[in-house]
Amino acid sequence: MKSLRRGLLTYVPTILVGAVIQALLVLGDPVPTTSWWFAARVLASASVLILSLWLTMSFAAHTDTPFSSRLLLAATVTVLCGIVAGILNPILPLLVAVMSLPVLSAAAAGPLKEVTRTITFAPIRTSLGLAGSAVLIIVNVVAGLLLGFFVTGVVAAAITWLVFGISATILATHWASLHRRAHSS
Repeated sequence: MKSLRRGLLTYVPTILVGAVIQALLVLGDPVPTTSWWFAARVLASASVLILSLWLTMSFAAHTDTPFSSRLLLAATVTVLCGIVAGILNPILPLLVAVMSLPVLSAAAAGPLKEVTRTITFAPIRTSLGLAGSAVLIIVNVVAGLLLGFFVTGVVAAAITWLVFGISATILATHWASLHRRAHSS
């Protein structure tokens, strides 16, 4: 019951605020142009994504210093790599997202070099976690695309970002739990 209450008090506001801000950024149906206004929207969207990822991974880690600058840097690099990967090839962001989960959980809870210890401690759970993460991310993207066909604008963006936020929370708690288990023994 305590973890449910903690989850409601930490994850839900992060998910809701991120979804509302992302939805408001598509208000007026912006068209990709070379204008400053569009660039500001893109920068705001990336910033919200970085902060949401940072907060979600911080809350999942259950550490004494939850808001580390190391995790903020890792979240920033992850989002920027995902953006660049998306420009190069539409499949590469999936690889960036899946491969960054163990790194982000290690950055939240301890030194980055501990990723290998987590992987070697539970190789089957790690493999299943990577595969499950990939499937969940693919399902989210397909659901977001289908939602875009039937519902558009602010409502579609809000629902999409709510689903993404819930999925990110599930993945963050799984990887943080795996990381804690590997380093408690």
